Amino acid sequence: MQKLFAFYFLCFAWLGLIPVIDMLAGGGLMDFDRMGEAAAAQTGIAWTSSLVDLVRLARVEPGLWLLLLGSAAPLLAALTTMSLWPDRAGAMRAWLRRLWPVGTAGPTRSALMAYGGVIALCLIGLAMTVILGPHSVTSMLGRPGETGVLAILPAVLISALLDQGALLEEGGWRGFASPQLEMRFSPAMAAVLVGLAWGFWHLPRDVTTGVIERLGALDYVLAYLPSFLLGTIAVSIIASWGMLTQGVSMMLAAGLALTLDRKLMFSRQKSE
Repeated sequence: MQKLFAFYFLCFAWLGLIPVIDMLAGGGLMDFDRMGEAAAAQTGIAWTSSLVDLVRLARVEPGLWLLLLGSAAPLLAALTTMSLWPDRAGAMRAWLRRLWPVGTAGPTRSALMAYGGVIALCLIGLAMTVILGPHSVTSMLGRPGETGVLAILPAVLISALLDQGALLEEGGWRGFASPQLEMRFSPAMAAVLVGLAWGFWHLPRDVTTGVIERLGALDYVLAYLPSFLLGTIAVSIIASWGMLTQGVSMMLAAGLALTLDRKLMFSRQKSE
């Protein structure tokens, strides 16, 4: 369990570098919406949650690299933790095997068929978004009662598979933390614990971006935080199952969706 404690501590430590760098630079580097919109206006690249778009915008507005640093904190924490233990070479090999897309947990043919299922789901989500016409992804997430279950499906697929934060974080949560916990607990319990840790790791974001202030402490604690934690636990269970069966490749699914229609599917909602 020492590795897990070190990993979780380092997740916050890497995240904590962002305000430190911002302070040393004189402030203003954490206003990501302002920087993203300025870079988008300058380059014509949409200010989105696409990893590809964000990297391109960061080349114009260097402060956005801090946003990528925050998203990559779990991955960096995993790599740092593995480097601190004597068995670093074996740990790194096991980590790479876990992230290998096919063949490590079953026949390659079965894994490829599972990939086909994931890609089919993404295509269905994309097609449904087009069919729904004027309903955007963000509006569907905001008004699920009005648009119905079918309208929520593409939004769920997009938020689970395509966000730059999720893609950068997975090397830490599913690549490192989950297998460590699976040595002591069942995969289901490990997924729940990782989901909780993953959710609480976002607390500094909610403090620094004004989420708690905007909602109010009571509403945040009694409504927002429980629902957010349920979401991270649910996604953690699905993602852990995918890693165990080698049936889900978020990078592959994200690459396909980015190729199909990056601008439509990654429109960023402005902070209120």
